[in-house]
Formats: sequence, structure tokens, C-alpha cells
Amino acid sequence: MVLLFVFVGLGAVVFVLGIVGWAVYRGTQRARSTTTAVAPATATPTRAAVLPSVTRRVPHHPLSILDGCSPDDVSALVESIDQAISLGAPLYNSGNFAGCYHLYEGAAVHIERKLSSTCAGPTRALETGRTRAASLEGAAEQAWAMRDAFDGLTDVVERAAR
Repeated sequence: MVLLFVFVGLGAVVFVLGIVGWAVYRGTQRARSTTTAVAPATATPTRAAVLPSVTRRVPHHPLSILDGCSPDDVSALVESIDQAISLGAPLYNSGNFAGCYHLYEGAAVHIERKLSSTCAGPTRALETGRTRAASLEGAAEQAWAMRDAFDGLTDVVERAAR
């Protein structure tokens, strides 16, 4: 029964992240088609996105942050983060910094809700990441703040697995 709930929960995470990714992709496509439709014939072709330089602030969590987390919690955490990054990184790299940030933020909220109440450390780390990101001005900085929160959690999971 527990496995059924885990699989249903993981399926819901993948489904929600897929829907969010699709919505952001469609919005980006609409924006591009609108821009193309009204651009004068003499307009220069668009260039690749210029990515800003960033200073990473990946938190280094103690292994104890995973205290109270079941193996299913840890698995769901890592899989959800990986899914969010696989959808968000291409958005960021194409210059859609706000789309990436909002996808990461939504994924973090979803993960927080899905983790068991005993898995409080990662939930707090994600909340801290969201709070930090919201305090920043630019969408690129916000996206990186969320990515830092994700990377800090995946790092601690990798260290705990050794």
C-alpha cells in the first residue's frame, strides 16, 4: 500500500512538472511567434541568450538534515529535483530566466508538500531557498538561488549515500 502511494506521488510530481514545463514552453513559443509576426523585415535574427555571470551560494548541509527522512522521501526528493532541473535549465539557457525561476519555485513547493512530516530538514532547506530567491531582484539571480538550494540538497544526499 505504501509503495502504491509512493508511485502515485512520484507520478504526480512528474505530471505536475511536465504540465508546468509545457505551459512555460508554450508561453515562450507564443512570445516568439508574436515577436516574429510584428518584427520588420529588416530585423536582425535573434542571437543566443546572453547569460549573466553568477556567484553560486550552494549550502553545505550536515548529514543530519536527512534525519527523519525515509528512503522513499529521499528518492522522491532527488527525482523531483532532477526533473525540475531537466526542465528548468533549458529555459534558463535560452534566456527565459523568469520561466526557469517560477518552474524551480513551483517544484520546491510541490516537493515540500510531498515529503513526509518527519522529513523536516529538506523542507526547511527548500523554504529557505525560496525565501532567499524571493528577496533577490532579477529573475536570473532568483533562478540560481533556487538551483543552489536544489544542489545543496542533492549534494547532502550524495554524501549520505557514501
